[in-house]
Amino acid sequence: MEEGPLAKRNQPAATKKKQTKSRTGTASKGSKAQASIRQVQDAGDRARDWLGDRRDYHGYLSRRESGRGAPELARHLRGDLLARQSADGGWGDLATSVDSLWRLLDLGLSADLPAVSRALDWLFGQRDQDGAFSHGCSPARHEQRICEHYISGFFSAGPASESQELILNNGQSVTSDVGARLLSSERALRLALRARPTDSRVSASVTGLRALPLYLEYGGSFTPAVLVGAIQALAWLRGTVLGELEAGLEVLLSAQAKDGTWPNVEFFFVVETLLEVRHPAANTMLRKCLPRLLDAQHKDGSWGRRYMAAQTWIGLQALERALDVIRRT
Repeated sequence: MEEGPLAKRNQPAATKKKQTKSRTGTASKGSKAQASIRQVQDAGDRARDWLGDRRDYHGYLSRRESGRGAPELARHLRGDLLARQSADGGWGDLATSVDSLWRLLDLGLSADLPAVSRALDWLFGQRDQDGAFSHGCSPARHEQRICEHYISGFFSAGPASESQELILNNGQSVTSDVGARLLSSERALRLALRARPTDSRVSASVTGLRALPLYLEYGGSFTPAVLVGAIQALAWLRGTVLGELEAGLEVLLSAQAKDGTWPNVEFFFVVETLLEVRHPAANTMLRKCLPRLLDAQHKDGSWGRRYMAAQTWIGLQALERALDVIRRT
């Protein structure tokens, strides 16, 4: 992505570096940075070794990124997912369908294949159906301009009569019905933008998401996970940096705590999102995450408890991105 207005603000100010003397008596410049680089490299090696022993989706991703590849594993994982695809193109519910197609694309399935086309047709068939966020009008919703008279393009996670919850494989959970419906729709839009960015059906969903009052508050009317999901989806829109995306990044940057975390949202969900955003603000936040990542890593190289594989894959990518940022500054 092109650098936007946040880029200038996030450029480090020119400061005089105080030189320290080494044991040989010569100036030792950037010793802390070098130590940090070694620390990040060691943590990355441990994470890569842990993932490399796995014969699953995240193990494959680690092998692929390290250049080793695993074509037989990829074929096996693709075959398992395709075998569970329904005749209508989906995998049951919205969340499972979105996750399954996302994985198939990661496993090398071409976006032009019939299985992907059927899945996307199913996905767009869930748009503006009963239970979509914009579905239903009340005086309060009408006044806020968040009913079907003002917005559309949202994907339904289920009928309005069935309360929704959502758990992502990065560890993020949303128990509120409204929050689960919104985040499910954002993840569906993210998938659609990745699979078919030029599909004419995508534009209405982007317009609907941009119209929501998400981007200037943190923990206001909606759970912070919804803001993070909106940023993640809009980051996949090609060609320009939207004002809503930059506003959301500003809010996220302001909300980041000194220890690198964010209140009331899963740390690894935010990190996953920042990895998909090409913007100086994302680099700033990822670098600020480093101490937290290094401190929370287990001795075996993994992160997390219930979502270890996904969180370890996210953590490894964050280390590599932060390391790249450090080397370029």
